Amino acid sequence: MSRLIAENLTLAYGDNVIVKDLDLEIRDGEITTIIGPNGCGKSTLLRALARLLRPDVGTVHLDGQVIHSLPTREVAKRLGMQSQQALAPEGITVEDLVRRGRYPHQSFFQPPTQQDEDAVDRALDLTGMRDLRKRAVDQLSGGQRQRAWMAMVVAQETPILLLDEPTTFLDVAHQLEVIDLVQHLNREEGRTIVMVLHDINDAARISDRIVAMRDGRILRTGTPDEVLEPVLLRELYGINCDVYPHLARQCAFCLPRSLKLRREQLAADARAAARPEESSALFTVDGLRTGYGRSIIIDDLSLELPAGKMIAIVGPNGCGKSTLFRSCARLLKRSGGTIALDGKRIEQGSHKALAKRMALLAQGPVPPSGFTVEDLVATGRVPHQGLFRQWRAEDEEIVDAALMRCNLEDLRHREVETLSGGQRQRAWFGMSLAQDTPVLLLDEPTSFLDMAAQVELLDLARQLNQEQGHSVLMILHDLNMAARYADIVVAMKDGRVVATGTPTEVFTPELLREVFAIEATVQVDPIAGSVMIMPERHVNPQLPVMAGGPAPIEVESDDLCFAV
Repeated sequence: MSRLIAENLTLAYGDNVIVKDLDLEIRDGEITTIIGPNGCGKSTLLRALARLLRPDVGTVHLDGQVIHSLPTREVAKRLGMQSQQALAPEGITVEDLVRRGRYPHQSFFQPPTQQDEDAVDRALDLTGMRDLRKRAVDQLSGGQRQRAWMAMVVAQETPILLLDEPTTFLDVAHQLEVIDLVQHLNREEGRTIVMVLHDINDAARISDRIVAMRDGRILRTGTPDEVLEPVLLRELYGINCDVYPHLARQCAFCLPRSLKLRREQLAADARAAARPEESSALFTVDGLRTGYGRSIIIDDLSLELPAGKMIAIVGPNGCGKSTLFRSCARLLKRSGGTIALDGKRIEQGSHKALAKRMALLAQGPVPPSGFTVEDLVATGRVPHQGLFRQWRAEDEEIVDAALMRCNLEDLRHREVETLSGGQRQRAWFGMSLAQDTPVLLLDEPTSFLDMAAQVELLDLARQLNQEQGHSVLMILHDLNMAARYADIVVAMKDGRVVATGTPTEVFTPELLREVFAIEATVQVDPIAGSVMIMPERHVNPQLPVMAGGPAPIEVESDDLCFAV
């Protein structure tokens, strides 16, 4: 039986058709996950199912009625939606944001009831946000904000939940917790869940049914074992995957292959990273103390990062990773300590001079309304402009090259606000490339990207590092991508550095337990030669933990065949 049905849907933004002639029935009481490359129509379909986008052709039915014929409040009592990159009102606290989930259940001018307060408290507990309930949402890390929005949807208490990338910006421990929460809401409370996920391993772990989309159409629908097989993944994403048996779960564990770097090169990079090498200091951080308002995030942190390396900074949400980046970029005022770039304190000189040396790709930036992709990428050339140095042919060439490298040429005249999350992320990365600086700071650069786009972006960063000597500092929540691409890994927790070293030195079961509070299997990837991390469970989960998992599946690849 299906309460939510899409029939013959054609969905578009203006003249740009995203989804064409699509039919889908959401099975009641199941977890359905939609996967596919960026721009294939996943989020657009979810918006149509939530009545946020009216179909050009076709209908969406909720409980046998055309969803657009139902009052908004009535739809909101039956169906809750967590969107990508939602914006909270300035200054709103976590608790007040979560209370908004109760609006569909309240009458005008009616104060919150005890039932409302109980629902808010329960949602805060389930998402692990109780201790942050009084914190302003705009002072949270990206992962904490994601959990705050999740709490609001949980407080709405609807029988159907639509979740668009609910694990984005989350560290590995909180990803496991959110997956456990989704399973709890489904298995224990009977809620029907529809999710969009880019993490194939999360989809394999949790889904009853997977819908694989490409170019606005459904390629295949079925159980994880029917959908997550190498031939379809290659057709879906245009990339080969190495598929392994998850040693602690009855599901496949997939790692995408590099698009440009040969396996031999990946293995050579891993061996080279393990050898000590003299390098000048890029950033020297001494006794850093900083935070937001009265909340101190980093206190007395000292760290030296070498030049000419790919450096990944990892750690749980709220540990200070983005705060460190913002401090290094001179975007956050320090209350103590010093930061030097190439031996020169960052506060010396103008912001424009610093922007010629260093580009920062921040979390969740918002472009000006009406900006096209080309406009946004061209903004990267602003630091190179001046009173007597206006736009030149060289700037045009650099912008064109950035658009080409980020596969944005066909989107150059599209408004940024009409793009998918992954397409927007590529546009922001294109702006950073156009800035043409020797130092790149990338804060969660792979967020919202499908696995092929993630590999493409990190391959490009590696090329800039190897061929042009760029120093690349990345904040990554995907530990396997950090292990494959980083020369050096810095692990942070509670505003301090816990470990610094090669991926092999840092990614040990003991450190993963200490930093992330997870149990994980760590072994050498036989294909890439790098460390491979298979997360198993949270050591001290705040959210409900579900036993069991998907049924065993059989996976194959060109090189490996495992009975999982």
